[in-house]
Amino acid sequence: MILVDIYVPAVGNTYDFQLDEDEKISTIVEEIGELIGQKERCQIVGEIGELMLCSGKDKKILSKNLSLASSGIRNGNSLILV
Repeated sequence: MILVDIYVPAVGNTYDFQLDEDEKISTIVEEIGELIGQKERCQIVGEIGELMLCSGKDKKILSKNLSLASSGIRNGNSLILV
């Protein structure tokens, strides 16, 4: 498990998450999208599968087919969900 900050521009907030670094990013994105929707009491418009997780440090979109570990994401990294 790793701890990361995830900034979500759509709601203007940053959230702390503890994530499984070996889980596929596609699964993580869906879970994060649902959790943020519940927390903010809002519904995500459009397909949740179209959300993208980006590395703030490297300024790149993370491949949904890879895990966080294989994408080089480590404890304390900042990510962006768009």
